[in-house]
Amino acid sequence: MTRLGLLLALLAAPAASATEADVVAAAEAAVADVWPDAEVRVVRLSGGAEAAPPPLRVRFRDAAPRGRVSAEVEAQEPDGTWAPAGWAYLEVAVFETAPVLITDVDRGEPVAGAVRLDRVETTRLSAVLPADALGAGWTAARSLRAGTVLTGRLVEAPAAAETGDALRVRYARGAVAVTLDCEARERGALGETVRAVCAATGATYRVQLTAPGEGDWTATL
Repeated sequence: MTRLGLLLALLAAPAASATEADVVAAAEAAVADVWPDAEVRVVRLSGGAEAAPPPLRVRFRDAAPRGRVSAEVEAQEPDGTWAPAGWAYLEVAVFETAPVLITDVDRGEPVAGAVRLDRVETTRLSAVLPADALGAGWTAARSLRAGTVLTGRLVEAPAAAETGDALRVRYARGAVAVTLDCEARERGALGETVRAVCAATGATYRVQLTAPGEGDWTATL
């Protein structure tokens, strides 16, 4: 066969079909901004997705997919545009750096000195604590075993106010901005909202705790 004949034969040959590795690479690229350490596995591909030639693009319905999810697979046309090719059913495993207990702790015991930071799979965990979240005063909400990945449901933040504590409340509404001396009616951690009563006004307020003994007015009860 002449060189010209060989070239024409190559041009006429169908493009190679995508492999599962092509789909995985496209899917991991699609979630890289949200889950940079995600690992994707193909569960099932439609016939169109299997036959599509690379390069491919994967589109997820959710901005932060995790677990088993469906996605659309697109193939690039000769003019550079993307066209639907089929669908993929994928397993998106999410990995994060999170605090993990290195020893057993009982309910109410401090956890800050009993953890290490480790890369763990968090696909089926919710409210995993950021790596820098734990500080002095955090305690276990229940008895926990070594190896437990800490989530917001398993620990309690240090109290910013106990029942009966004095609270400095910043009240701002329209042009009015004052600081009120109040008394907390319940316990609360940083970021939580508690009821507080002000003797000077006789009113009860909802206050979001911003620091120990301090908070911002959110509503009048």
